[in-house]
Amino acid sequence: MLSTAAVLAAAVIAGCSSTSSTAGSSPGTTTSAGAGSTSPAGSAVSAADLTTLKQALADAAEQPTFTAQGPAFSVAGLAGKKILSMPVSSQVKTCDTNSRQIVDIAKSVGMTGSTYFQNNGGPQAWVQGMNLAISQHYDGIALVCGIDPAALAPQMAAAKAAGIKVVDLHLADVSEPASTLIAGQTDGQFDQAMRMGVASALTRANGGAIDSLVITSNENPPSIGMGNTVTQEFKKYCATCKVDSINVSIPDWSTKLTSAVQSALVRNPNVKAVFTVYDAQTPFVLPALKASAHGAMMYGFGMTPDVVPLMADPSNLIGTDMGPDASWMAYSGADQLFRVMSGQPAIAAPKAFAPYRLFTPANVAEFSAAGKGFGDSYVKGYRSLWQNAPAG
Repeated sequence: MLSTAAVLAAAVIAGCSSTSSTAGSSPGTTTSAGAGSTSPAGSAVSAADLTTLKQALADAAEQPTFTAQGPAFSVAGLAGKKILSMPVSSQVKTCDTNSRQIVDIAKSVGMTGSTYFQNNGGPQAWVQGMNLAISQHYDGIALVCGIDPAALAPQMAAAKAAGIKVVDLHLADVSEPASTLIAGQTDGQFDQAMRMGVASALTRANGGAIDSLVITSNENPPSIGMGNTVTQEFKKYCATCKVDSINVSIPDWSTKLTSAVQSALVRNPNVKAVFTVYDAQTPFVLPALKASAHGAMMYGFGMTPDVVPLMADPSNLIGTDMGPDASWMAYSGADQLFRVMSGQPAIAAPKAFAPYRLFTPANVAEFSAAGKGFGDSYVKGYRSLWQNAPAG
């Protein structure tokens, strides 16, 4: 298997030196996180830390295995009910796919009237989806890819009053407390994905200090923590590294993201690592990286099927992509929703998640849109938990 520390380490190259800033700063505004430090170029990260980072990368690149996160239960009572599944934005392909898969899974256990709600993202669109589900008397709602329930508090209250169970999929990092506004949620290893991106960038630079840029979309709850994690990891391992950030909302990606990245790279032509909180930003980020000709690499989160294979071509400048398999994520979310709709207690949010896997140019050959990079044990695993499901 290609996911050993030795193979991952083979991709390292020399980096450049810089200073550090907070990921929450405005574009062009930097604050030194390591003021007064004078680590020489090429040795900003200690040899011991480099060894630790390489091992972490090797571990993260291993194929995950299915483990049941809760007991088996009957889904017989779900037959004839219906759910509405709404992604954070239909333009985020993994979330769109995930949302549609949840509808298919719901139909497979007898909820044949279940529906997918297409939208362009943002609170206004989400309110429309919630109101539709409430007015048409749905029994459950799946909010997919971390739609912030706090932005929909009146709708959450109305859904609860109507007896509608709302579950938010991939809402927050596993370290965060659960939302009290919803019946249940599934979380993700968002911050871990950013840690592995930083580990890869520093390893690629062979421990040299590098300048970095984080691209956030902070209307999505995990985004803020992911940006902060990048800053914290660089501060932990490289006091002289510099991190800037820009925030572009999801609906604005197609019109503003490329120019925003280009401007950031003009402000700091020494940027060598660009972190995306959604790899769906890739079509708008890569053109800016290639146009700059500075050799900056992208380190992403999301596991979008159209994006991950791009890293097999070195000219695409993608160093890592880490995230869950969309189908596995759909099953984990459906499991949580089915539980609360069946009167079962929700699985604790930090334990209810689809495991992530790290892909790099070294192991990208193991990835496929069909899920071979994750296996398919989770399908049989989850379905074995859903007892008394309709035949066929």
